[in-house]
Amino acid sequence: MTTTTLSLQLTNSLELPNALAWLDGHFAEAGADETVSAELKVVLDEQVANVLDHGNADNQRVKLSVELEIEPGHVVLRFIDNGEPFDPLYSPLDTGFGPFEERPVGGPGLLLMRELTDEQHYRRADQHNVLELTRYFKPRPRKG
Repeated sequence: MTTTTLSLQLTNSLELPNALAWLDGHFAEAGADETVSAELKVVLDEQVANVLDHGNADNQRVKLSVELEIEPGHVVLRFIDNGEPFDPLYSPLDTGFGPFEERPVGGPGLLLMRELTDEQHYRRADQHNVLELTRYFKPRPRKG
């Protein structure tokens, strides 16, 4: 089985539309249908916002690298950033219940990312946050 690994660098969320377009074609390569592709783009959107918008509150020039590992039947999205240490898997989740001002830090986007992926792993390596999110699916048959 062949693994394809691709990477993309982002420095602000204005680059997100290009990143989403870049991913679209590669999800099809793995046999992802439109639903899986759309859900993975939501995951990308949420994590880019978490890192580049929320994680860059002190304007510390956070850089985000997105790596994509593609195999038939699954995709791994790896997010690597040089921001402050933050484990999104340890953060309490906002379930949407209760008054807004009483909700824990860790918005509904973190919950959504967990629900739309099958495996989530975080580690801190060489002054970088590394978040790996894996999604499994039944690949579509290839045309041709």
